Amino acid sequence: MDKKYLQVYGYYRNLITSGKMAPGMRLPSVRRCAEERGVSDTTVEQAYMMLAAEGYILSRPRSGFYVTELWSPERQKKTPKPLPRQEKKAVRYDFASAGADRESFRFEVWRRYMRSALRQDKRLLSYGEVQGERDLREVLSQYLEKNRSVFCSPDSIVVGAGTQSLLNILCPLIPDRKEVFIRSGAFPQGRRTFLDYGFRVLEGTVIPEEMEHGVIYAAPSQLTGRREAMSVRERMEFLKKAGKSGSLIIEDDYNSEFSYPFRPAPSIQGLAEGKGVVYLGTFSRLLLPSIRLSYMVLPDELIPAYRERASGYNQTASKAEQIALCQYMRDGNLESQIRKARKRYSVKAEQLCREVEDIFGRKAGARPRGAGYLVSFRAGCGLSAEEIRSRAADAGIAVRCADRDGADAGEPEVLLYLAAMETEEYREALLVLHRALFPGKEQK
Repeated sequence: MDKKYLQVYGYYRNLITSGKMAPGMRLPSVRRCAEERGVSDTTVEQAYMMLAAEGYILSRPRSGFYVTELWSPERQKKTPKPLPRQEKKAVRYDFASAGADRESFRFEVWRRYMRSALRQDKRLLSYGEVQGERDLREVLSQYLEKNRSVFCSPDSIVVGAGTQSLLNILCPLIPDRKEVFIRSGAFPQGRRTFLDYGFRVLEGTVIPEEMEHGVIYAAPSQLTGRREAMSVRERMEFLKKAGKSGSLIIEDDYNSEFSYPFRPAPSIQGLAEGKGVVYLGTFSRLLLPSIRLSYMVLPDELIPAYRERASGYNQTASKAEQIALCQYMRDGNLESQIRKARKRYSVKAEQLCREVEDIFGRKAGARPRGAGYLVSFRAGCGLSAEEIRSRAADAGIAVRCADRDGADAGEPEVLLYLAAMETEEYREALLVLHRALFPGKEQK
């Protein structure tokens, strides 16, 4: 194959980009260039067409080829400079990550289901269903009814790539609600979405008494601060209070499978028999954070509004992953995966607690939370939550802290999310943390 046209193309491109051929300058005619370069007319035409396609030159009928203004020195000087990169503190030990444990997930099993999904050629030639693949929604509705006592059907479930993408669908369905209450520190991405849709965002630890016909965002199974997951009694009281204010509840049930040492408490949505509650869930913790599959169960009163708008949405979740997950769940692998992860996290939590007590002392009160993916303790350093996070970050350690819930709440607890860290790193990471919080003091 003749590659001489690339030589001609490269020759003139270099002249143009170096400024030796100025904007507006005429290139030699095809015949003259062919004679000068010792090639055929066809070769020169190919080179010129390639230069024109990339914006270096333009063709003027019955006149010839000219260098474009795109390459003028003045224009090059006006090219915006790239924005400076934001430097982030290097994280050597990450106790704040929601990442997964390598040993807790059976990659070889998931690969098998993905390969099976990718062999469904005909099905993959079309876009995914806007609401999510029907067979996945059928399996998911059975799972939610059995494991989370959720009232739903395949027609009330909407699948999407992440909880935030589902909130972008939900917010336009409730234009008559103007304010949303979010517990302090919970789900900052959700807060941003509500603000973008014009909601007035209220934050705190207690639902405002004056709130009426708003939205209450709740994560009853999420372990934050000194709180454990909500008990059934607390959920019933929460429902009663929300009902008095006429507010819509958004129940984000993220991580419920790992927030209880035994069987999770029934969902708020189930206790409400599906009325007045939007239920959100995700597979990021159950499988892998990189598998972006989340779902939303709409109450009956919002389904007509969704159907009116559904044709204007695109499905954001991978169709292949939906197909794979459907069969993965049908074969009982999700329950098996949860059991495996819970066992793995429990073992890691016990080891981490022993290391904390050895380094910070027994008074630190290290204890596993929920099913063990999180360990909390009191460092005894007399610092605020922000000071602990800051000193740890300066030492290359990412941690979370529980903010105080009241004036008598005492010292904030340090929260260590253990999934993404290897057990071999625990001791060294805690020694570095101890030196950061107690500078000049030896460990106990």
